Amino acid sequence: MTPQPMSESTVDVNVPRFNQAVVAVLTALGFVFQQPWLVVVTFAVLAISWAGPAVAPLTQLYVRLVRPRIQPDGPNEFEPAAPPRFAQLIGTVFLGAASFALVAGWTLIGWALSLIVTALAALAAATRICLGCIVYERTVAR
Repeated sequence: MTPQPMSESTVDVNVPRFNQAVVAVLTALGFVFQQPWLVVVTFAVLAISWAGPAVAPLTQLYVRLVRPRIQPDGPNEFEPAAPPRFAQLIGTVFLGAASFALVAGWTLIGWALSLIVTALAALAAATRICLGCIVYERTVAR
């Protein structure tokens, strides 16, 4: 995509990738070390993000600490914001259900839901193949 000014309808292409990578790492660590609180914290971080980018913890971490080191001149590639937001909504719902299941003691269901998010977030972060974005484009955006 060509450079364009950032607006409410666009996002730096690296922000969703960073968010997806952090979500994948946190949920994977939670599973590997059997620490459900990491899933719950990841869910909370994603839920807080719905208040907007100005308070979204992972977005602010990227914008304030990571971007200045890798893109000191600012972002140069943007994408529509709606598809990654929709994908994040799906991930938030899945992690909310996973958190509930893990806290309720339904570990098989909780870890299964969490690992679905882990796999899809890792795929999107590593390849830019975002299943939630594809679902958005094929259903909601029509």
